[in-house]
Amino acid sequence: MFWAGAMLAAASSASMASVAAPADWNRAIVEVADVDSLSLSPDGRALLFRTSRASIEQNRVLLEWHLLDTGSGETRTIGSGGDAIFDDPGLLRAEAPLWLADGSGAALRQRSDGATGIWLYRRASNGLAPAIVGAADVENLRLAPDGVSLLYEVGPSRADIRAAEEAERDQGIRVTQKVDLAQNLFRGGSVEGRMASQRLSGYWYMRSGLLVSAPRQTRRWDSATGKDSAEGLPRDPAPFTPPSLTAVASLASPGKGIADAQWDGFSGKLGWQPAHGRSIRCAAELCRTRRVSSLAWIVEGREILATFTDRHHRQTLARWNVRQNQLRILAASDGLLSGSRKGSLACQVNRRAAYCVRAGAANPPELVRVDLGDGRVSTMFDPNATLRQRYRPQVEPVALTLADGRSIAGVLLGPTGEPGQPAPLFVNYYRCEGFLRGGEGDEWPIAALIDAGFLVACLNSAPFKGKQDALATYEDGVSVVRTLIDRLAAAGRIDRKRVAMGGFSFGSEVAMRTATNSDLLAALSIASGQTEPADYWYGAILGDAHDKVTRDVWGLGRPEETPERWREVSPALNVAAIRVPVLFQLPEQEARRMPELFVRLRASGTPVDFYAFPDEAHIKVEPRHRSAVFDRNFDWFAYWLLDRRDPDPAKQDRYQAWDEMRVRRSTRAEAAPGG
Repeated sequence: MFWAGAMLAAASSASMASVAAPADWNRAIVEVADVDSLSLSPDGRALLFRTSRASIEQNRVLLEWHLLDTGSGETRTIGSGGDAIFDDPGLLRAEAPLWLADGSGAALRQRSDGATGIWLYRRASNGLAPAIVGAADVENLRLAPDGVSLLYEVGPSRADIRAAEEAERDQGIRVTQKVDLAQNLFRGGSVEGRMASQRLSGYWYMRSGLLVSAPRQTRRWDSATGKDSAEGLPRDPAPFTPPSLTAVASLASPGKGIADAQWDGFSGKLGWQPAHGRSIRCAAELCRTRRVSSLAWIVEGREILATFTDRHHRQTLARWNVRQNQLRILAASDGLLSGSRKGSLACQVNRRAAYCVRAGAANPPELVRVDLGDGRVSTMFDPNATLRQRYRPQVEPVALTLADGRSIAGVLLGPTGEPGQPAPLFVNYYRCEGFLRGGEGDEWPIAALIDAGFLVACLNSAPFKGKQDALATYEDGVSVVRTLIDRLAAAGRIDRKRVAMGGFSFGSEVAMRTATNSDLLAALSIASGQTEPADYWYGAILGDAHDKVTRDVWGLGRPEETPERWREVSPALNVAAIRVPVLFQLPEQEARRMPELFVRLRASGTPVDFYAFPDEAHIKVEPRHRSAVFDRNFDWFAYWLLDRRDPDPAKQDRYQAWDEMRVRRSTRAEAAPGG
């Protein structure tokens, strides 16, 4: 393995400006603004986009629509974005506006006052107003071929859905393969922006609302006349199709052809299939060695703007002339150029420039212009300017190589200046993409930890090809974490006795494996449920599809059928090996699957604290929940690694409980043979 990179300043050589308390950093990071839903007018002169900013005070995500004049560079706010809609498992839904063909305005889906309808922006009035708001929520909005009419779908009315929920509640809910008994069965999850009764869709733990299988009616709304009419007869919705694991991007030009990008985890392909003639494959090295994240037309049917992503989640924009099969690099970034959090938001392109969302490990999101001629990048709108000036940690790329030659990439963030002594280290393993406000899942207070003197390492998970073996991927993670710690400790940069780790989803399983199978950690924070015998039975309700995944990926059957494999996989069956203090902060529906691990840890004397958050899916979205998670994670790591306490009187019960855990662990250690 090898270590790469000298320390690089994130924005300048200036040091991070200290603040009075970790709570100030935590609020600033929780309330970072994101930029999404970009849409360029047909004449290329106007760009609509949306910002989202969490408000801890209001406990909601505030949405606003903005318009950029691409000629003057002036940006103005044109209206509220309504209420946030989070798709399962907790991702804010983008709502890119659809411009009318004549460029006079744009239509978009928006939820306001409990109803999702069509809202219309008119350039003449420079305002945003409702156009269609009916008894049923609007779904799947698209522009009709005439460029003037909008086609949209509606299902059952909101009243009918609520009535179905109430009737089910009154009569008792029949448990079938679509019911998750770990979740509140009556209005236990968010569907289309409201707390609703959810059911499993049949693909792993994906969820949907009641009456999701009811027929959908396509309707046509004429923006010129205002006429709204049914289009054909109601039809059953199309069955859910799982996303492709290898087809990563595509771009069609009606009558001319289609571009398609593939990625298998190690190598890629970018090709163009014209409507008539032979297919073309990009021959440039970039097309083979980088993942294509998004595609956009520069000249339709002739030239494409492709966004390539490397293992560090650094993106490069390139122009690909499909007729000449020539690729020219336009601009590169130390982070994303296609999104705030996930790098798949395609840039919007006119004749002169591409308009993209840029974000990096220590650089919060902003809207930028990339000149199509010289590649020069200019900031057009920065909703996080104050934080950008204040938050300036040092950023160092990390590159490691596994014994079998696989490359591992990550990033190390830390305070500026020369360290006075080896630092404590926090490690997050899974995915390091965009602005690293809290690691994957947004759970850990990275800025506050850095301000307290921590080095923070984010490591992208090791790639694999073909069938996944869960235990093998866990062991890859442990190996990567061990190597990172060894290298940093050997260089005198960290105190290897003060290493903390936090994990979300797959990353939580690797973090738990690290605690179970090594002595690397001094404190642990877990944000997601684990694979346990009790969890198996909750999932088994789904039937054969769940059983197949559990067997194929984890090698697990029923607990009595594969007991030895369960002993390898289950943390609850290995609590004797877990000596590190563990903080669980889980969505309630995942916490319900974890009693065995929690009780066994508590009985073992290992310090363990457990919090469950109601009304959350896999990813926590309520701003107050995220603030509480940040605050408690910071205090947990500071207590166990720095012997530091927050003097806030409101937290003294917290510290009393942790003191009792510390004493109990010490007493048990002294009483143990050889203690």
